[in-house]
Amino acid sequence: MTRVNPSNKFWMRAGHMNQKRLIDLSEEEKANIARCRGDKDSHPCKNPIFRCSECGNYGCDQEVIEKCSAQGFKNDKCLHCGVTSKRIPVMQKDLDRFVAEWEKEVPAIKS
Repeated sequence: MTRVNPSNKFWMRAGHMNQKRLIDLSEEEKANIARCRGDKDSHPCKNPIFRCSECGNYGCDQEVIEKCSAQGFKNDKCLHCGVTSKRIPVMQKDLDRFVAEWEKEVPAIKS
């Protein structure tokens, strides 16, 4: 095990055991990851789309709230359930299925 410098405050970022980070994706997976269709500052966003493994929420990850019209996460925190470190990259072939599942669950959550 490597030794971590105690003054390094960001060493825990690599501790996401439940997700495959964008940097760990293969070139094929990077080419097939779903891209955000929302608008960010009146331009297409095109950031990778993630899905929350807890509630099923999906969207891109931004640094501030309401940066993108299809934002689902703020700094790795789900904007629906508030849990952190539970986002999973969504592949293009799976996006329509996740959107349909989320649209089916949203009326049940709002009731």
